[in-house]
Amino acid sequence: MSGKTVYWNQAESAPLVLVTGNESYLASRAISSIKSKLRAQHPDLEVTEVAESEYSPGLLFTVAAPSLFAEPRLVIIQTASEGLLEDLTQLVAEPVDNCTVVVRLPNAVGHNGKVKTALGPKSLVVSCEELKKDAEKAEFVKAELQALGKKIDAAGLKALLSAFNQDLGELGGACSQLATSGAATINLEIVEQIFQGRVETNAFKIADAALSGNAAEAIRLFRHGFTTGIDPVALSAALTMKIRQLARLFNDRNASPGALGMQPWQLEKARRELSGWEESQLIKLVQLAAQTDADVKGASRDPGFSIEKLLFAMARK
Repeated sequence: MSGKTVYWNQAESAPLVLVTGNESYLASRAISSIKSKLRAQHPDLEVTEVAESEYSPGLLFTVAAPSLFAEPRLVIIQTASEGLLEDLTQLVAEPVDNCTVVVRLPNAVGHNGKVKTALGPKSLVVSCEELKKDAEKAEFVKAELQALGKKIDAAGLKALLSAFNQDLGELGGACSQLATSGAATINLEIVEQIFQGRVETNAFKIADAALSGNAAEAIRLFRHGFTTGIDPVALSAALTMKIRQLARLFNDRNASPGALGMQPWQLEKARRELSGWEESQLIKLVQLAAQTDADVKGASRDPGFSIEKLLFAMARK
């Protein structure tokens, strides 16, 4: 077949399917989708899975060969290894009837890269790249819930992404849980009710509110957290780290996420938060953060007041 590239949610069967990209959750979803579609067409589908490091040269022809009753076959190979490129090349040149071969290529290094380069133009390539931007994750959530017959409003979506921003698998599982709600549209109340403990007051939510200019919300979140046991020292340390990251980014707008100790999505967010800040303001904010850190460690009798003063400064109030 001629080369074709589709997104993970458009995966379909083909003589050779290369599932590329570093997002393992999306890759597993794509492979499961192919398997489900084939099983729906062929209840007698014969499935063979070859785990990572278990492939040996020539194995493909053993598992892809027609059985006595010629049942349709699906062969799933988890990552490329020695000999696979040569075997796949022969399979492409001489296809086996009713056989779909799926190869997971999590990166473009070594054997994986060689297989993608040589056979990408002759196969179906399913792209499963990491969703780095908040907007991409938001679209993912909307699509997941739509497929489950649900919608989500802006407040509910924001809360859900805040609670499950680090792991796409958890975010996907959260969407499935939300779909069990009787409501047609998921809102903030439903998200908080189902995920009590995940959507909670924390340093990042407080910092986000302050840096967005919403001092009242930042103070409200802080006071709620303070009465329910949030540690002022830990909060001050988190706020100080955030402020220092902004200051470093201000001095080097092209800094990489790794250099700042941030994830790519965090760096993109920090760039937005820097809008309108001047160097003199950031210098004063860094100095105030240092004083707040000292206050919460014993230099002040009212550490709560010191943190609120810092939050007002972060909100430029």
